[in-house]
Amino acid sequence: MEGFEVFIFIALGAALLMVIASVVLEKSVPEKKKQYLRFVFLGLLIISLGIFIFSFIIGGWEGIGFGFMAISILAGTLLGGLINVVTDAFRRSENKQE
Repeated sequence: MEGFEVFIFIALGAALLMVIASVVLEKSVPEKKKQYLRFVFLGLLIISLGIFIFSFIIGGWEGIGFGFMAISILAGTLLGGLINVVTDAFRRSENKQE
């Protein structure tokens, strides 16, 4: 699948953005981490939805490319959110055991 790697990199970049934001917020403002992560999550979802709607306005092959980009951002955002939920669950279970 030549040329599809770009969309995989976009998805991984969005997931990495979520994970890095989680780590940075945990270090700087742990009490408001969840609130700020919701803004990052919703912001990426809104960007993805906006690009997806924009892809229908453009149409043609360019619109299909923008649609794939929007789906890649959505997949990366959901993957990053899932990684954050799993790591928070592990942190809570470690804190309960100690």
